[in-house]
Amino acid sequence: MIDRILVPLDLNRLSEAKIPIAEAQAKAFDAEIILLHVLPSQPSNSEGVSPAEAQAHAYLDAITARLHTEGIKARPLIRYGPVAETILHEAAAQNVDLLVLGSNVRHGLSKIILGSVAEEIVAKAPCPVLLVRPNVAEAERPPAVRSFAEDAARAGPVAPRSLGLRTVEVARIIGSVGRAAELDENFRINSRRREEDQRFQRVLKAMEEGVSLPPVVLYKLGYGYYVLDGNHRVAAAKRLGQLEIDALVTEFVTLGDPQAQRVFAERRAFERTTGLTRIGAALPGQYPRLEELIRDFAAEQGIDDLREAARRWESDVYRPVARQIRALRLTQQFPGERTADVFVRVAQWRTDHPGPDGKLLDWEDALLACAEQKKK
Repeated sequence: MIDRILVPLDLNRLSEAKIPIAEAQAKAFDAEIILLHVLPSQPSNSEGVSPAEAQAHAYLDAITARLHTEGIKARPLIRYGPVAETILHEAAAQNVDLLVLGSNVRHGLSKIILGSVAEEIVAKAPCPVLLVRPNVAEAERPPAVRSFAEDAARAGPVAPRSLGLRTVEVARIIGSVGRAAELDENFRINSRRREEDQRFQRVLKAMEEGVSLPPVVLYKLGYGYYVLDGNHRVAAAKRLGQLEIDALVTEFVTLGDPQAQRVFAERRAFERTTGLTRIGAALPGQYPRLEELIRDFAAEQGIDDLREAARRWESDVYRPVARQIRALRLTQQFPGERTADVFVRVAQWRTDHPGPDGKLLDWEDALLACAEQKKK
């Protein structure tokens, strides 16, 4: 029997030849698919998301959403390290029963040619390996930024939901609506026409001088944001090392994914009640639990205004703990979860494992204990 299938993916169409094969196996055996992307090295800033990690999250989220619409259990997983070694480690750690791997194909040769990574995996894999020959016609070079249209197609039918004005992490702006082929990785126009460069320089100078500019307009799909209007402002923010930017956001929710629909509804209810808009969870049931934690904090602090309590809780409790979760890379130990999901896990750990005096452990001790427990 096959219960769990591991599918390593690059962020391109060529790699996606493996997905229909894995999907057929998952349907045949009612198995779960784990979509794995391996990043070569840790970012220098371990507390914040890197652009490469944000792109990977967005890509895997889109494919995961479509698989959910097909009734297939699927989870995204991002890891850092040497590619072959990391894939082999995850195959063992996740107890997978089948590994779906792509082969290399050289023009003029009818036989499959394995690259060094594939050869090592085939030789050392702890489970059967299914080799899939890609479609070389789809091997074109992908654009430097992601295309909203392509990622939305990967996710399946989606519907827009206006979120209004938000503060968005610049690193999570990973694509464009309609102009992906025209932009470089810094959201500058590839052609570098004089008028385009002059416009960018004007925007850059205004932002350097603190001039108030209109918010950019973004589409949100899964983890990633895509620029509808404001490429120059995003490019300038990246040039200046700006961590956040104001944006008018429309989120696109996958219609056929019941989990995504439920999480979206719970998040909107949480945001309306607390006023907090920068806390992102991936699993159902997390936002009601976060609201409970805020209400407990309000009672402990004697704060009657729930929104004021929420602001205090976010700055004094959630953000410091979230930074530690990011620094410890705890989200990597729980595939498919985000920082807020792990925060809820740690909060539950504190409740279930009080200290010798019966009091709750402090957050740092609970984080370390939760991490150690997961390793066992």
